[in-house]
Amino acid sequence: MSDNEVVKKYPISAVRYGMGKEIQLYKDELVVTSLEEGHEIRLPLEELKRLILTPGDPTPSKLVLMADLTDGETIILAEGMSNAKDFRAFLPHLQELHPDLELDPPDMGEQLRQALNTKRAWSLTCYGTIVLICVLLYLLYLAVAFLGTHHP
Repeated sequence: MSDNEVVKKYPISAVRYGMGKEIQLYKDELVVTSLEEGHEIRLPLEELKRLILTPGDPTPSKLVLMADLTDGETIILAEGMSNAKDFRAFLPHLQELHPDLELDPPDMGEQLRQALNTKRAWSLTCYGTIVLICVLLYLLYLAVAFLGTHHP
């Protein structure tokens, strides 16, 4: 292969969130791209000291991912990340490549699992409530129709 040829690297794991936003994990670096805003953050894995995941300010389900670097700087990697399922699957790959990486909260994967279960339960509760209201309204309609036909 000549020096002029571009070597295409494929990510080990990727998390897509939002329009044109993605976190990609490579063997030696973490890349956060945002095509809408036109910027890309590339961090070598050895520069990462700690990953911090916090709920978003106006919307807690839109997570904020920050990184503490070895030089003492803290940067925001992703704001408004809502793809908790893929990010949870992303974490073991990251920890395998960088075992010394600290997570804040330390049980980040477990907390994401609980958040996903809570979201699923809340969705089922909402859908169940809507279906129950529709059934009750239909039964009320049938009762009124029955009484209306048998009442002189």
